[in-house]
Amino acid sequence: MATEIYICRPGQSLKEGKLEYSDSIADKDAAEADAKARCRRDKTIQKVAYYALGDSGTFRCFYTFANPECGAGPAKKAAPAAKPKAKAPKKPTLIERMLAPFRK
Repeated sequence: MATEIYICRPGQSLKEGKLEYSDSIADKDAAEADAKARCRRDKTIQKVAYYALGDSGTFRCFYTFANPECGAGPAKKAAPAAKPKAKAPKKPTLIERMLAPFRK
């Protein structure tokens, strides 16, 4: 029997998370120890789920761990606020250029 391990970061669903396989994790106690060890090593893990895969293709979730100490990871720098670009002066039309000497 194999075990699928889904490792999710903040904002990820199980399908988006990293998928690993293990032949050594077969029960809830082993899964709990593995999940706690993974979360200790990597604080950005939000959730770890363990699914037992049967030989006939069936599967069942037998343990899920939500990391209470999940951090967002390294802080990302905020993008500087974009300054509005100054518009270039409007080019006078042909009629405006022709009438300009008369307007003064």
